[in-house]
Amino acid sequence: MKKVTLGRTNLQVNPIGLGTNAVGGHNLFPNLSEDAGRELVETALDQGVNFLDSAFIYGLGRSEELIGEIIAKRGGRENLVLATKGAHKEVNGQIELDNSRDFLREQVENSLKRLQTDYI
Repeated sequence: MKKVTLGRTNLQVNPIGLGTNAVGGHNLFPNLSEDAGRELVETALDQGVNFLDSAFIYGLGRSEELIGEIIAKRGGRENLVLATKGAHKEVNGQIELDNSRDFLREQVENSLKRLQTDYI
């Protein structure tokens, strides 16, 4: 499949990416099956998708954890482009936004750990 350049970067991605809010996003979709989510990601990767989009808010990190497990198992991290989002935090059971530099830096580090990688 022909790849396209992502925005103003030198990253080459399949024009069809996978948004993963339904992969581990139990807070958004309470009846999700993690096995079905894993299978979705595996199938997408098998079909040539190399761009995965996630966020902490998708299952309060669970989507990223599942993606990280799959990447660790399959290998080939260097062939993937991962996008994730921060700024959300849980405070007393409520979600709040925090765009401060320190919080965003912390969230990037936490996402990298959940995704089991050292770069996004």
